Amino acid sequence: MWLTMELRHLRYFVAVAEERHFGRAARRLRIAAPSLSQQIKVLERDLRVTLFERSPRHVVLTPAGEVLLEHAHVLLARADRARSEVRGADGRHRHIILRAAPGVEHILEGALGRLSGLASELEVTAMTATDSDAIRAVREEHIDAAIVWIRCAQDQDLPGQILAHVPLHLALPAGHRLAAAEAVPVTDLADETVVMIPRELFPGIYDHILAHLLPAGPSRPDQVLTPANLINAPEALLRAVAAGHGVAPVAPAVAEHLAVPGIILRLLAPPLAAPLELVWHEPAHPALPDLIALLTGPAQQAPADDQGRGRHQTPRPQQSLHNHPTDRNQPLLTGPQANR
Repeated sequence: MWLTMELRHLRYFVAVAEERHFGRAARRLRIAAPSLSQQIKVLERDLRVTLFERSPRHVVLTPAGEVLLEHAHVLLARADRARSEVRGADGRHRHIILRAAPGVEHILEGALGRLSGLASELEVTAMTATDSDAIRAVREEHIDAAIVWIRCAQDQDLPGQILAHVPLHLALPAGHRLAAAEAVPVTDLADETVVMIPRELFPGIYDHILAHLLPAGPSRPDQVLTPANLINAPEALLRAVAAGHGVAPVAPAVAEHLAVPGIILRLLAPPLAAPLELVWHEPAHPALPDLIALLTGPAQQAPADDQGRGRHQTPRPQQSLHNHPTDRNQPLLTGPQANR
């Protein structure tokens, strides 16, 4: 049997795998949900496997779907890199490959919209990735830049610029003992189970949050819980909270988009915020200054602090990149510049 699998099928598949919901994936891809469902069925018929276990609330990858997801990451990354190199062969095309942490598309919605807008002279391929994967891809020059949460000390050598300081609230199960408080004192969390993403995937933000929520450190070995399903890390955290497994920090914009039932958000006292940073390698992509301008806006391009974290270094516009395929990514941008 001849295979008819196309790259667009893989992009549709990865979007559903990340969102775990056909409706949300369809909105992200800007296509109708019934059409997206049909395209996934075409892919399943072509491969003669079932890729998702479907329910009215969400979808879950089957073992075959898990295998395809790994291959889809590689194939899409290689296709993006090939497209970039071919279209840049004449030295004029302004194509940037970007990775971003899960949820960034909701936190920086306006800025990312400028990247995909018709007024932008850049062509940006943007996909989601864990901070560890994104920083590794930057170091190995597989990608041009990445939007990551606050970096740990070992990654401060990369040039970067802070894009935003994002307030984080506390997600609680409905009916939790602390739900009546307008703001939850961190001192009241000393005995609470905290649901977190694994440190190996997001080391900087993990340390930053835990130092704020549990300044004396965990009081017991199982106080910090990490969910097993991290295809969509923010949703996995919130579903664990809704199931009563603990409390979790979350950006309000992400919680609003996911709309997981059974949770409430409360402020923290003292407040908690986390920097989002753009990082890149040297020599930088010639169009990096334009990317920074689009992401920060005309009034927000001041250099960041002097502590190394988010320190801006001027790109070298006459030097080129060594291009290689990256390995793990998921669609982020939609619109004219998304390279679907």
